[in-house]
Amino acid sequence: MAICATAASHTPNASNHSVRILRWTFSRGNQSAVAELCLSADHSAYELRLNPLWNPSGVVTEVFDDAMSAFERQAALERMLVDEGWTLEVFESHQTTR
Repeated sequence: MAICATAASHTPNASNHSVRILRWTFSRGNQSAVAELCLSADHSAYELRLNPLWNPSGVVTEVFDDAMSAFERQAALERMLVDEGWTLEVFESHQTTR
């Protein structure tokens, strides 16, 4: 799986914002992978984060300028995981303050 890793967007002086986080949890056997999609801390971009157990460096974050590109990438990632035998276990949507 090739994923372009970019630094997560973070603005230290940004005020707290309420953002919606979409979270997909996939499983295969005793493994799990979590993908999250949300606005960046400063609301300037969309972040798609993948936290796969097989990646020793931890969370991989991709940043997108628009929602359509972020959702297209999430859908491509989901198709790839399902094709490799993963199952969507849980989908969650919740609001949080960042």
